[in-house]
This record gives sequence, C-alpha cells and structure tokens, in this order.
Amino acid sequence: MTPSPLSKQIERRIFIVGVPRSGTTLVQSLLAAHSELTSFTESHFFDRYFTLFPGATMPILVRNPTSRVQEFLGENDEDPTEAAGWLQDRWPLAVKPFLPLQTRSVGRKLLGVLDELALRRGQSGWVEKTPRHLRYIPFLKRLVDTTSSTCSRVDFVHVIRKGLEVVASLHKASQHWERSYDVTTCVDRWNADVHFSLRRAGNLTDHFVFYEELTARPEETLRQLLSQLGLEWEPEILQRQGDESQGLVTRDETWKAGIDRSIRPSATSQQSLTEEQRARALRSLRHEHYEELVERVLAQG
Repeated sequence: MTPSPLSKQIERRIFIVGVPRSGTTLVQSLLAAHSELTSFTESHFFDRYFTLFPGATMPILVRNPTSRVQEFLGENDEDPTEAAGWLQDRWPLAVKPFLPLQTRSVGRKLLGVLDELALRRGQSGWVEKTPRHLRYIPFLKRLVDTTSSTCSRVDFVHVIRKGLEVVASLHKASQHWERSYDVTTCVDRWNADVHFSLRRAGNLTDHFVFYEELTARPEETLRQLLSQLGLEWEPEILQRQGDESQGLVTRDETWKAGIDRSIRPSATSQQSLTEEQRARALRSLRHEHYEELVERVLAQG
C-alpha cells in the first residue's frame, strides 16, 4: 500500500457495536462497500486491553496491546517491515509499566493506528467493528472529542436483533471459541447489551439498525442509515458487499462463513436449540427492552 497525500485527514470514524451474532458483520460489509469508507478485521483494541470495573464510568488500561496492534496489521495485509516505519509515529515502541496512567494516551494512539491504516488506503473515513466495544462507547466518544481537530465526526451504529435468534446463534458460534456459552449466559448477554443500547437511544451520535428490517428491506434500511451518517446512497453497495466481506473475516472465524452470500434472513434457533432451551430462553429474555428500543427509534424518525 502507498501512503495517501499528506493533506488528507480522517473525516469520520464509525464504530459498529452490539450483541455478537446480531448481524454486525453484515452491516460492516455493507458500509465497507461505500466508496468513502474502508474497514478492517475486528480490532478488539479496547475490550481486551481496557477493563470497566463495577461502578466505574470509564475503563482503565490493564494490558499492553502492542502485540495485538502488530497482529491486527498483519490481518489487514500490512507488510510488517513497512508498517514498522509509520508505527514509530503512531505507536510507542514500549508501553510504560504502570498501565492505568496511560489509559487515555494509549487509547488515542490506538485510534491513530486505525486512522493511519485508512489513510494509507486513500480513505478519509473508516468503520471499526468489534461488538464488545458497545460498553466502551462513552470512553471512545471522550477519546474522539479530545482529538476533534483531526476528525469531523464519530458515529456508533448499534445492530439489534431479536433475542431468541441471537441466543441460538451465539450459543452455536461459541462452540468454536476458547470458552463456550450456555444458553443462560447468552440470554444474560442479550438482555444486558440491548438494555445498554436502549439507554443510548436519543444520542445524536448513536444510530440503530434492526437485523430483521435490514434483511427484509436492505436498500431502504441502508439508505436510511447512510443518510443518518451523512453519506450518499450508492446503488453498487449491495453488489459490492460480498466482495468487501472477504477482507473483514480472518481464517479462524469459521462461524462467520456465508457472510459473502446474498442478504437474507437467517434463523437458527430451531436447529441450534432444543425445545426446552427455547422455552427457557423465551421466558428469560427481556423482550420489553427490544420493543421499547424499537418504539423510541421509530419515534425519532
């Protein structure tokens, strides 16, 4: 990759968040197909290296993310030797031992890595998708606000899917992960994350995409999202989505197979859960949070 002109700067940062298995990769691949945006594999820069302690409003840095930065660049086709040159300006060669005091400075540098990668691709806007970054929205917003002179806007796109299908898909996908989730854990995760998204409704920087609407009416739903993000509609997006998805998934993420196929609803609860598991999940899911979020988003137009 060749660096973009020095006069170019990052104009927009978009974070896609939500409960895993809600359709976040689908939304990411659609936005990545826009001519003004680029995207990457899941960075996990914040959820794995910063911790939100109970009762705290902001996270603190608890692990050195240097190795992850290098791994991430490799996933995104950056030559290690070439990357080492520009990383010296964007990333400290050594993160100091006392990590908590560097929470904000390291957070800003991580955003700088994403900025530089986008600029090297000739783009002034990027899309970062790590579902677990949902809980880090206040922190990310604060980081961006402190660097507002270099970026005109930041947006958070929440992808919301009905609970039972998320529970089934999350339960199934987690069998490929280091720790698998039982149905109760999946239900608790959906309940907590949808409630968090509900509390964000009404913020100008937060936008909501409902998976069922997107798969039923992809063009209409995407047009509306792009308008909220201040981007023009491009008919070619729906055709380019499949190709764009290839660069967003690592070889290890086998549970994301099929993302390059045409957009269509996906239902897995009948195949992935027993009748007893389905019944238990339906009793425990806080459907009222989902319904209230739908109502609030519709009311906002």
